[in-house]
Amino acid sequence: MKIFKKGRMIRFIATLLIVLLGMFTSAGAAETSANLLILVPKINAAYDRVFAEIVAGVASHDGVTPTTMALTNSTDEEDIQRAIDAGEADALIALGHSSYDIAQQFDDRLPVIHGGMIMTPQGQSGISLAGSPAEFFSHLGIIAPTVKRVFTVYGDQNSGWLIDLAQREADKRDIELIALAAKDVRDAVYRMRDVLNQVRGPSDGIWLLLDKVMPDQTVLPMVLEAAWKQNVVLFSNNPSHTKRGALFALYPDHHNMGYALAELSLQRIQSEQPLLLPLTNLKVSVNERTASHLGLRYSTDQLEGFDLIYPLR
Repeated sequence: MKIFKKGRMIRFIATLLIVLLGMFTSAGAAETSANLLILVPKINAAYDRVFAEIVAGVASHDGVTPTTMALTNSTDEEDIQRAIDAGEADALIALGHSSYDIAQQFDDRLPVIHGGMIMTPQGQSGISLAGSPAEFFSHLGIIAPTVKRVFTVYGDQNSGWLIDLAQREADKRDIELIALAAKDVRDAVYRMRDVLNQVRGPSDGIWLLLDKVMPDQTVLPMVLEAAWKQNVVLFSNNPSHTKRGALFALYPDHHNMGYALAELSLQRIQSEQPLLLPLTNLKVSVNERTASHLGLRYSTDQLEGFDLIYPLR
C-alpha cells in the first residue's frame, strides 16, 4: 500500500513539474514574441522568389509575428509609419538595397534590421550576404584539406571587417592567410595577377570575395584558367563560379537566413547596440570534375551533404 502511494506521489510530482515547465516556457515565449514589419522591394520575379523565401523563414520563428509591406517607387515615409502603427511593430526588417535608405529614416524610432544585401559596419544592424569566414574555413578543411595557404584580394572599405574575422579563423586552423587590399578595380586586377604568380599547387587556395573591387567579367576567367593549370583550389561566394570550374562555393540559404533575421530582431529589441553579422546560413555547391582534377575524392555521405554538384547529374 505504501509503495502504491509512493508511486502516485512520484507521478503527481512529475505531472506538476511538466505543467510548471510548460507555464514557464509559455511565459518565456510571450516575453520574447515581437511584431515585425518586413519591407519587401518590388524588383523582378527572381528577387520576388528570394524575398519570399526570406519572409517564410522569418515567419517560421515562433517568437515573432511578421507583416510584409511591398515597397514601390511611390512608397514614402508616411506609408511605412502607418504600416508600423497598424501592426504595432516592435522592429523593422528591411530587405535588399532598395529598402536601405528609406528604412534608415526609422532608426531613431524602432530597431531596424537589414538583410538580403552586402553590408559593412556603419552603425546598422543586419546580416550581410557576405559568407562567414568561419564557415568558409570550416568547409575548406573538409572539401580541400590539402590547403595550407589562402590568397584573397579585397577592398578595405567593403571587406576589411571580414578579413579581420578571416584572419582569426585562419590562425585557429594553422592556415596562412595572404589578404591583399586593393584601392579600386584596376588595382585589384593587378594584385590578383600577382597572386596568380605566387600560387603553386593544391596546398594553395584562392578565395573570391563578394566585393565591388573584384568584377567577375574581368577577374574570373583568368583566375579559373590559372587555377586549373596550376592545380590550385578556387572557392567563392557564388555557385555560378562552381559551375564554371571553381572547386566550391558557399551561397545563401534564404529560408534559414530569414529565421536568423527574426532571431536578430529579437536580440536588437532587447539591446540598443547595433550588430552586424556575416551570413552563416549557407548552402554548398561543389564541382566534382574540378575535385577529380585536383585529386580530391568525396564519400557518398559527403556528396549527399552538398546542395549542388556540378556538372549537374
